[in-house]
Amino acid sequence: MTETETSTTTGEAARSGGRSWSTLALTLGQLALMATSLVFSLSLGYAGGLAAVGAVAPAMLVFQLTCGVLQRTLAEATLLATAHEGRPADRATCRWSVAAALGGGLLGAVVALLSSLAVPDAPIELALGYAAGIPFVIALDIGRSAAVAAGTARSAFLESALWLVVQTASMLCFAALGSPLGICLSWAAVNAVFFLVAAARPDRRPALRGLLRWLRSRRASMGAASLDAFVVGVTPVLAMQVTAFVSTAATLGVIRVLQQVLAPLAFVSITFRRVLIYRRRNDGTSTVWQDLRDGLLSLGLMAAGAVLLGLAVVLGSRLVPALAFIPVGAALVAAGAEKAALGFSYGCSLSRFVRGEFDVLLRARYVMLGLTVLAAPLMTIRWGATGYLVGSSIGMVGYSLAVLGLPGGRRAVPTGPRPGLS
Repeated sequence: MTETETSTTTGEAARSGGRSWSTLALTLGQLALMATSLVFSLSLGYAGGLAAVGAVAPAMLVFQLTCGVLQRTLAEATLLATAHEGRPADRATCRWSVAAALGGGLLGAVVALLSSLAVPDAPIELALGYAAGIPFVIALDIGRSAAVAAGTARSAFLESALWLVVQTASMLCFAALGSPLGICLSWAAVNAVFFLVAAARPDRRPALRGLLRWLRSRRASMGAASLDAFVVGVTPVLAMQVTAFVSTAATLGVIRVLQQVLAPLAFVSITFRRVLIYRRRNDGTSTVWQDLRDGLLSLGLMAAGAVLLGLAVVLGSRLVPALAFIPVGAALVAAGAEKAALGFSYGCSLSRFVRGEFDVLLRARYVMLGLTVLAAPLMTIRWGATGYLVGSSIGMVGYSLAVLGLPGGRRAVPTGPRPGLS
């Protein structure tokens, strides 16, 4: 074997190893976020009952909104879309992304706390403790994506694994002590400590100098992506806020617990999209039938997963006394239907997102927003938590049909040179 052939083989092996670590890091990062949210909800329900979960439910949805917007803007449309294996993001881009995530997280924490004031007869200290950890966990999440984009995916994978273990252990300890406030405060404290440790690395330290200039240079693609993600996240937030006026904290707790119990299904779809965006070329085309096929395939996978998880929840609630507070029955079936509808929406819209046709996606999002905010609270009045989940499913199906029916749109094109490449 010649020297050139040896060099080529070594380079291909290195790229293959890099792809493996990047996939593992992105997958575990999203899994860790969803797993800790599930453990948080279950621990809080065990320690303080469904009313305690309902007290924090609006704040959790605001965190979900904030995290989704910043993931879409800073991780997917910036770091992962402009950097690839062998072409890593530069250190300045990584540091600006972490700084923007921290600032967005601070704003999200304030909104999360304010949103919890709408829940009747709920202890505000629980939401306060939870909201305190939001800026740090979002900065951690974007920082891990920055590590992947910078070519240090292995460190991001190990950090996610350790963070998941520590978060889970601390929340379960306070759950055993019967302290809902301790669970919320431990969530915030662990996030803060991990953020401070991560900030010691040069590519994870927030940078303010040049931040505004960088944000302006990315306003075309970041603005379109963030607006799309904002409408996605604000839909359940508004639906929950309106529902809080016509239901009880316990009903909100039922909705949130069931959504969290089936959250692993959403993890599959979200992770698939993020990995695909990092690897897939955006110059392809697709037909309505291909998008429908993707949607039906995703719906089928999510429906099958919902059946399996639903059976596991029913069996677990009967065998494990600590899980007896999880409601089963019609509400659990409706939660599974909501996740299947979510999968359908991801499949139908994936090709348009990869191509950057955000104007089409936004028009469809507005359909989802209107349907969900109207249907979910109205159906809650009549059928409780089951009605809310069915109303949410109706909004997602309406969005999917709108995506399939709307003609092709304009692609979002970044202004100026492509940042993030060394």
